[in-house]
Amino acid sequence: MLHTDEIAATGRFLRSSQLANGLIPWFSGGHVDPWNHLEASLGLAIGGQGDAAIAALHALARLQNRDGSFCHYFLASGVKEPNRDTNVTSYIAVGLLGVMAFTPDFESEELFTAVVGALDYLVALQRPDGSFPMMQRPDGTVFERSLLAGSCSILNSLEAGGILAGYYEYERPEWKIASSALAEYLSGDRVGVLDKSDWAMDWYYPALSGLWRYEGRPNGLASLFAAADDFFTEGLGVRCIASRPWYTAAETAEAAMAFALGGAPETASRVLGTTTRFRRSDGSYFTGLVHPEGASYPGGEASTYTAAAILIANDLVVDPLGTSLAGHLGARLEGRRNSAHY
Repeated sequence: MLHTDEIAATGRFLRSSQLANGLIPWFSGGHVDPWNHLEASLGLAIGGQGDAAIAALHALARLQNRDGSFCHYFLASGVKEPNRDTNVTSYIAVGLLGVMAFTPDFESEELFTAVVGALDYLVALQRPDGSFPMMQRPDGTVFERSLLAGSCSILNSLEAGGILAGYYEYERPEWKIASSALAEYLSGDRVGVLDKSDWAMDWYYPALSGLWRYEGRPNGLASLFAAADDFFTEGLGVRCIASRPWYTAAETAEAAMAFALGGAPETASRVLGTTTRFRRSDGSYFTGLVHPEGASYPGGEASTYTAAAILIANDLVVDPLGTSLAGHLGARLEGRRNSAHY
């Protein structure tokens, strides 16, 4: 587990990566992906940089389209990829919930309004079978296929939105209905889901999202342990793609979260412990390392979302509240509400 000074150092790295306008690029000189930007915002809050985290949320909200969506990629000069990614759009709910949970005295009706716009946009795209298209084009047409990991992340976002709606005393039963329909779809045959079973995210995200609760199972460990050897190597971490020799720190951290939320804290700690080999002296983390060469890949890249994922995983593995990522953050937020300070 990370020491307090290590957490602070990673928080400072994330802040040093933030642009003057509040946005946080994927890596130095790179593009801004709203999902990764929000992940980095959470990392800032956990790393003791609450003011920078709040500025990051407001910066992203300024980029929201009128229909509530977000474009897929941005550059400092404007939009790079105009397609609207449903998972990317919905994640602002988890971002706001997390920053509120880790930043004393912070709340924002303005940012919650951005969440409402994003989730209303999302729900309007839900299909009768409960699924969501992975993306919508600017002309309104959609990509026919869905993504498993992205859909599971949407499940977390809808749950986070429900927690925020309760906090702000805002009625949005449509979000709960959408969440239940999506969980039912993901628990079934998943017709229309793009096959990415070779990717680690499709291995651990159903457990990370808490999908097993909707399926009436006691935990999400069975599927995690069944395929663990395909992705996790002791001492090295988690391979982003099972058939490739590229071990990535973010996927390793997220897999650790899934084990923690599934009820296997010792395994979670062991998996998370392998991220120490990715850590750099300034508190940042290499995105990936190739085995057995040990070279970083992409060459020298230290991504902001990777550093944030490790901070989030470290917090969750140490103190696994709730039964999903949104539930964990919601429990922290409830604790803050009930504290004497609040």
